[in-house]
Amino acid sequence: MSGGRGGGVADSSDPPLLQAGAVGGYEDIPAVVDRLRSLKAQMDGAVHELRGWWHVRSRDERLPEPDSPPAAVRGLGDTVGGLAHNFNNSLAVIVSYTDLLLKNAADDTTARRLAVVRQVAREAAGTVRLLQEFLARRPDATSGPVALQAVVDDALALTEPRWRAAADRRGVRIGVTRELDGAPPVHGNYLDLREAFTLLIASALDALPGGGDLVVRAWSDPSGWVVAQVRDTGSGIRELGRASAIAERHGGTLRTLTDMGQGTTVELRLLASSCQIIGAGDDSHPPLIAESRRILLVDDDPRLLRALTDLLQDYGHVVVSAGSGAEALDFLRGDSIDLIVTDLGMPGMTGWELAAEVKRLSPEIPVYLMTGWGEEVATDERSRLVDRILAKPVSAEALLSPLAALSRSPGRAAQ
Repeated sequence: MSGGRGGGVADSSDPPLLQAGAVGGYEDIPAVVDRLRSLKAQMDGAVHELRGWWHVRSRDERLPEPDSPPAAVRGLGDTVGGLAHNFNNSLAVIVSYTDLLLKNAADDTTARRLAVVRQVAREAAGTVRLLQEFLARRPDATSGPVALQAVVDDALALTEPRWRAAADRRGVRIGVTRELDGAPPVHGNYLDLREAFTLLIASALDALPGGGDLVVRAWSDPSGWVVAQVRDTGSGIRELGRASAIAERHGGTLRTLTDMGQGTTVELRLLASSCQIIGAGDDSHPPLIAESRRILLVDDDPRLLRALTDLLQDYGHVVVSAGSGAEALDFLRGDSIDLIVTDLGMPGMTGWELAAEVKRLSPEIPVYLMTGWGEEVATDERSRLVDRILAKPVSAEALLSPLAALSRSPGRAAQ
């Protein structure tokens, strides 16, 4: 048990970027931001190159379409998958301690710099997830509610090297606009829909060799459909075969609208979802202060356990921690717990398996699942076993705000 029944995490290794000597005076925060930005740029380039290679390979009619990735890709995926998991946990530690430092920031300049650290770390985590999804083992691909905002953000991140860096090198400008506020979730598969939007955006970029504007917008149609458009100011024929096939698999349609002299609009119509997505929170507002709760944290990474423990304890909560699902169940049998927050990917017992056992033993205890897989995990049928899904790196808002609505366990209330 990490930290024993007292709830601490017995690990003396602080993340290098967060040691007292590194940020004690906050003067090195800009250097931390630069390192994170440089790392994110390298990962963005790697994701773009890998997807480009796979796209070229899949279009080569001389090669049969594989039922699964070749052995070389699977081997690379296994290696990258493990590295991505560890790196995502490191970013989660940085975000957690940054949130804690923000809470106690002495002045506005320090707060502004720390906010930049947090934002860049979260952006880097998004790139890690894209790389992880491309090469490593993926969660079960099922259908469910999918947020177009997240789909489009990921698609734009994947294509960003083309519409930003590559355009800058050519001396041209490509303006990108999102108009997605208010668009409801659609019913579908997250990864497939992201591929469709990535293809549509890439096709639009091909039509803008001299620069121009790209607009992605979506809205709810009264007939029960959600309409999404990718509009550009270029000309020429778009390659839409694969994107059209994805739309058809989702029961939707795809069509091209050309306005002479004004550009091209590709319109995608998808079925609106009758369900809402399990959200991961929004860090644009300070966390709500809740009454003290007894929280069981479960993760096989002692650094992340320590960071989240420090964050929760600073807000007045009582924290106990476990390094595995089995240790968590031992705690559950002997102590009253108000909430369990568990990682998804753990050796021995996964977060899904732990949640299933918790709901069998104590169905009244809420379970939050932390994962680097993001929105698409919410479409997994096992999401019914958990009460909330938190995308790593977990923000203070996502973790703390829901605690205000939690009831104390009967055992605690009696004490």
